[in-house]
Amino acid sequence: MLAKLPSVHGLLSKLQADFPEIKPSVLTAFIHLRVNEVRQHPLKFGLDKTDKVSFEAFFYKQLQQSFTDLLQGSLKKVINATGVVLHTNLGRAPLYFGIEKKITEILRYTNLEINLENGKRGQRNDHLRPLLQLLSGAENGLAVNNNAAAVMLMLNTTGYHKEVILSRGEMVEIGGSFRLPEVMKMSGCKLKEVGTTNKTHLADYEQAISSKTGAILICHSSNYEIRGFTSKPALEQLVNLAHKNEIPLIYDLGSGLADPLPFETTYPEPLIREVVASGVDLVSFSGDKLLAGPQAGLIVGREDWVKKCEKNHLLRALRLDKFILSALQETLIRHLYRSSGLPALEVFQKPVKDLQIRNKDFVTQLPVTIRSKCQVVPSKGKVGSGSYPTLQLPSYAIKITAKGRSVSKLAKSFRLANPPVIGYIENDAFFLDLRTVDTTEETVLLKVVNEVLK
Repeated sequence: MLAKLPSVHGLLSKLQADFPEIKPSVLTAFIHLRVNEVRQHPLKFGLDKTDKVSFEAFFYKQLQQSFTDLLQGSLKKVINATGVVLHTNLGRAPLYFGIEKKITEILRYTNLEINLENGKRGQRNDHLRPLLQLLSGAENGLAVNNNAAAVMLMLNTTGYHKEVILSRGEMVEIGGSFRLPEVMKMSGCKLKEVGTTNKTHLADYEQAISSKTGAILICHSSNYEIRGFTSKPALEQLVNLAHKNEIPLIYDLGSGLADPLPFETTYPEPLIREVVASGVDLVSFSGDKLLAGPQAGLIVGREDWVKKCEKNHLLRALRLDKFILSALQETLIRHLYRSSGLPALEVFQKPVKDLQIRNKDFVTQLPVTIRSKCQVVPSKGKVGSGSYPTLQLPSYAIKITAKGRSVSKLAKSFRLANPPVIGYIENDAFFLDLRTVDTTEETVLLKVVNEVLK
């Protein structure tokens, strides 16, 4: 059966003709990879069901297409029609359009780590410090590549080879099965558990403090809620306790809300400035959640502790490159304006009635035969990425039903469109929620809906 495999030399000759600008060594390596796949899984490729000539033609077509896809890159724009604003799988917060110009300006060289006034070496964090001070009210601040890295840096700086006190009710697991206790272990700290899942008292923290204590950690439960018979100390009580015992209080805030959002919940999200004002020594939060910027982890707090984080050798492994730094800087600048213009935050402001009208207008632009498969219905969107986990955003969506086609196949057809469109499945129907679709994407989305449903 394996004798049907074409020769590497023959395949290379054809690929070189189709891709003359690619190094022959690269094409050879690519052919070997694909041929080895067939050797390992011959039945998967139908090697047992075709003759040699037919298989060679089929295999070369697959080879040609897969290399073309490789050159185009796998990371591409998709249209988010899920109604989930901060969708982790889709890159979380959509970025401010002005960032594109800023990044273009620094494609070559930039003053990343040079002080232009005196010509001496500077620090990349200098580009963010004044903005973080204004945004949070903190004495100082810095940024690393995500919030988990920020937590690790804070823990390693304050509690290396020491105990860090954490309530059992705050031992969270974040996406991808990463758990806070494991992050603490990797930070070189020893976890000191206090309280219970639903109740932790100030006395629990007091009794846990000893000469081995490096810090007290608070982890805001931004991706879950515990309701009912619950209790925990006020933040000010923990601040006083920590400072009375001359140990730092660090706070993993998670979502990072700079300004109030236009909705209320039973479990409100703390504002960054309010947490800093309470006297917490170090506070960390994400850049790509409610801050509505790129992936980053920000640390703000007291001057002395932020400086210690800056001097930690871990920082070099966690630092931002010039592109993320520029995108984050522009995001922070937008937060200084009355109207930030940040897409993710604007999505939260959309009135439900306007969403209903927009969905209906969209459907009326479809041909009658396609329109009959679409129905505008009330729906519930989500904030996403662990922020406001139980909050549902009142919205409207387009319910699509296509007879003779399963809902999973319909969803796949939208995912494989150009550009890919990601909706959601509910009650054996497929939905598109325009809340998370930018108005500039509607023309393309109309084209995709027509192609998929024709």
